Amino acid sequence: MNDSNDWAAYIEQLIQDCADREATTNLRTSRTPGSGLDGQMTIEVLPTVYRDTQFRSLLEACWAATLDSFNITWEYEPTTFDLPSGAKYLPDFHLPEIGTWLEVKGPGVPRVEKAYELGEMLACSCAPRSCDCRWPGGEMVIIGHPPTPFDPWSEDAYRHWPNGSKRKLARRHGGFVHWTSTRQYNSWITDCSHCRRVSWTEGLGLSRCRGCGEALISGLYRDFESRFEFVRLPWLSGSSLQPDDPTAASGPTPLPDACTCARCGSNPDSPAVHRPQEGTAA
Repeated sequence: MNDSNDWAAYIEQLIQDCADREATTNLRTSRTPGSGLDGQMTIEVLPTVYRDTQFRSLLEACWAATLDSFNITWEYEPTTFDLPSGAKYLPDFHLPEIGTWLEVKGPGVPRVEKAYELGEMLACSCAPRSCDCRWPGGEMVIIGHPPTPFDPWSEDAYRHWPNGSKRKLARRHGGFVHWTSTRQYNSWITDCSHCRRVSWTEGLGLSRCRGCGEALISGLYRDFESRFEFVRLPWLSGSSLQPDDPTAASGPTPLPDACTCARCGSNPDSPAVHRPQEGTAA
């Protein structure tokens, strides 16, 4: 890195990553076996600390990191709703700048009835062409799932790569953002060229960015098009496991070993995630 500001930002992020890893290790070590299960869960989740916030699961923490990479401001569990059915519901994330609520559901938490009920409750009742609400169609409620795996064997761009390199790439790649909408509309994801923010949109809001209100000139992409990369936290989840992988349900997810590259040597305190210096191989 040549820019001192970039280098300082990198060091600051590295220190925060190390603090998150230590806090997560302490949190998982101190918990009681089986405490990550309740009446709705079939897979025990792994509590995780990310950016000084304690999440109920690793998947939620990875979604928070993904939202950060999208330049989306998020709030974790800020509001409990009283639903029309009489039930109380606490969504995982509020994304206030794009008028969206995000409920994260892993493979062991299949129930989504409350999320769908909230989606109906927050929908506006305006006529399609006369809606002047702050959020056209009302605030969105989307369900975030574990990422769609990246498959380099199906991509023409990697056709000439040897299988070993493809396997390494697949392990390091976080996969792609996978979500569903709670309403009857098709939902899309886009990258606004004005505010540089990734956001979801649906129904009446397809023509303008939900963040800045400017006309969208970027493409709109459906979930199955696998356009936007999911952020996996390798220092928290290990190098070979997806967030809250069922194979890790019997105990805490193993954390990666200390780095032993030429720059870090065999120092056990070396971080597991680093950037090699110029001219130094990782």
